[in-house]
Amino acid sequence: MQSITSGQPASSPIEMQGAASLKNGQILFGKVNKVFPNRMAEVQIGDQKMIATLDIPLRTGERHWFQVQQQNEGKLVLKALELPDVNYSNLKGAAAQLSTHLGMNSDPSAAKLAEYFLKNRLPITKETFQSALQWLKAADSLEAGLPILKTMFVQRLPIVKEVFDALLAQVKGEPFHKMLTSLQQQLQAAGSKTETSVKLMAVLDSLHVARKSLIQQTGLQQFVAKWLDSDSAPEMRSGAFSLLQKTGFIPERMTEAFFLDDLMDGAKTRSGFPDNPMLDKLHQGLQMLSTAKSGALSEFGKVEITLQRLMNDLDHVGIKMTADDQLFLKKEISLEKISPLSLRLLEDVFTGATAGRKAIGANMAMDDLLGYLNGDKRQVVEAKGKAADMILQSLKQHPEALTIKDNEKQVLTHVLKAEYQSVDFTNGSSVAIQLKEWTKLLGLQLEHVLINQSGADMAENSRDLETLKPLLLKLLNEQAPAPIKEMAEQILNRITAQQILSQENGPVQNLLLTLPLNLGHAQTDLTLQWSGRKTKDGKIDPDYCRVLFYLELEGIKETVIDMQVQNRVINVTVINEQVAHMEEAAKQYLDLLRGNLEKMEYRLSGVAFVNPKHERNGHKGPKSVPFSEGGSYSGVDIRI
Repeated sequence: MQSITSGQPASSPIEMQGAASLKNGQILFGKVNKVFPNRMAEVQIGDQKMIATLDIPLRTGERHWFQVQQQNEGKLVLKALELPDVNYSNLKGAAAQLSTHLGMNSDPSAAKLAEYFLKNRLPITKETFQSALQWLKAADSLEAGLPILKTMFVQRLPIVKEVFDALLAQVKGEPFHKMLTSLQQQLQAAGSKTETSVKLMAVLDSLHVARKSLIQQTGLQQFVAKWLDSDSAPEMRSGAFSLLQKTGFIPERMTEAFFLDDLMDGAKTRSGFPDNPMLDKLHQGLQMLSTAKSGALSEFGKVEITLQRLMNDLDHVGIKMTADDQLFLKKEISLEKISPLSLRLLEDVFTGATAGRKAIGANMAMDDLLGYLNGDKRQVVEAKGKAADMILQSLKQHPEALTIKDNEKQVLTHVLKAEYQSVDFTNGSSVAIQLKEWTKLLGLQLEHVLINQSGADMAENSRDLETLKPLLLKLLNEQAPAPIKEMAEQILNRITAQQILSQENGPVQNLLLTLPLNLGHAQTDLTLQWSGRKTKDGKIDPDYCRVLFYLELEGIKETVIDMQVQNRVINVTVINEQVAHMEEAAKQYLDLLRGNLEKMEYRLSGVAFVNPKHERNGHKGPKSVPFSEGGSYSGVDIRI
């Protein structure tokens, strides 16, 4: 996002509320219009006129700097400040006087800040001015920071660094989905994982913030799981095994039976793998099956029973095995009988690991299992990358368009549907549910939850504390690498900015929501800006609102949809540089849109298509979009 404030001059609290909004210590530049007895005078501050008591006599027509003093019995008292005699008939001269009074006459940044405060008629105190100057210098950007200060004053937001930093993060414009992806990648690359970092990665996975990173982590796992799934059709399982061969995870010319046989034989001498209960179960089971295959156990039925006890966590092989089971018999059990048992064991272990994949350490446990099936770490990493490439390619082209076997296409289709399905934007109810879920995952309701739930409720509904914002706050209070903390703080500021800009202004309710969005193989941000009013009973008025929808797509680039509802009459403006193509494509849907709106008792006034370049060329075009035309917020121009 490039800007959260428009370039239009804003009405200040002084202009809107007069003397009632003035605070002790505030510095004002005003003109004496009329003089009355007892040092009373009519003073004009900006466009407002007010009656005040002056600390010294002044003449009609004099312009002067004043400082608000403690009000005396409800009367406004203004102290005339002693300042050097400079030309303050122009803005720069007045700004120079103000900087001198504040003791910063040699600071060019202070002069620019003073000039901006005066130009926008913002209330000034020495404390807020000095704080604002520090924030601007730390931000290294006067141009970006000055409009934020105006927003803070006009919106009556707390004049504190946390609010400034949050709005500055919104202004800087780095795509939200890229920030989340960067954090996820840094967390994954970190050497040690904490409970907080693991939970954070699970939340980021749920937001689908790093599609390629997520697919690299789980794509290969999905191929293995589908190959081992006994409930799948034979062609699906063979297709999954074939895909595993194409990734290089399983040698291309190795049959399933030979792979399983090799796995069992390798278990006899294998050691040095990570300490992992699921891995231990797999290793012991394969050792037992290898022993049975060579004829070291009795009849086949007892092998099945022993293996089943192992999978049910009832026995550990070699500890609870009966004496009869350990008898050496020369008669070997055929590989045809043993292979299905090894598949059953593998399925049991992988199903158990997959079921808890959002638990702490789940990804590491799954990686351990993959490493056991293929001991070459480099091959496993390459196989993950190839699996991700296959899935991403099928996302882009659709599986049916790929030149691969039919059974492999079925597997890719299943994996995409099960793991990486994007939101169906043709279904309004589905979109609404998903938006609510994403909002919860971001932790935008954290403060509301903390205020309205008791300690017992919080313990019962701990999921509210395992969303993005509270986990980021927790991470910042823990020992973590500096780059991770820096990115976490930036993301936290972006979330806080959304909360700050989503507020009530009297009867007007504002909402700003930015979410990471996956559309096929592409990633972008979805920004929804909504402004509406409430009815007398506090409910949202469905007859009047304004909705702005911002999205940047791969083909048509930046698109803004401005929908205004007045007395249930809807007018839609679509802003995009490819106006002709969009208007032509939309024609076939306008009657459908009109009819569906009528079913909900709304009437479509019209749909206009506008090229934003027209505005830059001096032609009629969209104006800067206000965040809340009826509220105190002066303007917002949010762009992706």
